[in-house]
Amino acid sequence: MKRLFNLKNVKAEVMAFTFKCTLLVWALTTVLYSCKKDKKEAGGTEEPEEVVDNVIEPLTKKIMDNTTVIGTFVSDETGAVTAGINITRLAFLRKDKLPVRIFIMEVDMKTPKLEIQALAPYNDYINGLQQLSEMCRDNELPGTNIVAAVNGDTFTSTGAPSSLFYINNRVYLGTVATGRTFFAAMNDGTIAIGGRDTKGVDRPVDKALVKNAVGGNQWLVDNNVKATLTDATVSARTAIGYNANKVIYAVVVDGSQAAYSNGLTLVDLRDIMAALGTKDAINLDGASSSTLVAKDLTRGKWNVLNKPALALNTERLIGNGLGFILKN
Repeated sequence: MKRLFNLKNVKAEVMAFTFKCTLLVWALTTVLYSCKKDKKEAGGTEEPEEVVDNVIEPLTKKIMDNTTVIGTFVSDETGAVTAGINITRLAFLRKDKLPVRIFIMEVDMKTPKLEIQALAPYNDYINGLQQLSEMCRDNELPGTNIVAAVNGDTFTSTGAPSSLFYINNRVYLGTVATGRTFFAAMNDGTIAIGGRDTKGVDRPVDKALVKNAVGGNQWLVDNNVKATLTDATVSARTAIGYNANKVIYAVVVDGSQAAYSNGLTLVDLRDIMAALGTKDAINLDGASSSTLVAKDLTRGKWNVLNKPALALNTERLIGNGLGFILKN
């Protein structure tokens, strides 16, 4: 009888076909995963998932109990950067159901060897522009670690700051423009916010005693009283304030990313700073400038924790920053 097929050949062909199918599935899976990864790395955003979070962090609870900013709680978590510095990440839906992500850095300045340092692009006396993570790298002095930082004051196209700017007693800009404020670390270790307050009175901050300072914009909380604000613009934001116990709160709000985070108004930001218990708080530069970085002490590099409101979520070139340093 004439054999119509060879069993060994059929078996081999089946095995080859199976291998090709497996390879095709693996390739398709790899492409889909790569697309998802590329989208994430390129700043692709997804709506925050509704997750079951049975533990609400203390700072989140303060905001929930004392403001109407949070419409629907989604999730939060708190982690330590180093001794004395914790960061709470909070995701929620506003009352209009739009998602928001904010970061709250809590810095206990009573922690030994923890200090404040203003940051200039390329650690240079000449005005310039640089990303905050690189600014941390270039401004880090021997024997110290810049463990975390936020963006500082608004700036011109050349990087010139809008208000007071000191770095380790060196004066970069010694004047405070009308309507502007500043956040300062004094030579004696105290903290101060200066400028003309909401009552039209200049705060008595002796500039001769200022060690580090960055300028700011509007008052949010003035001597435990919420400032009267009318700006209803929704945007990414950065704010800084402190309480009577030498604890600093720096809040970074992501914005202008519809599916990820839409931002907040100045009134929302003010209410959050008041809820956190700040005695004085001011608004820093916002929008695409709003940036929060923390140092990976093991790898020696600075990671951007938020998603700045630019294409691909890259850091904006900014004119100055405010760092928190840990001395060795």
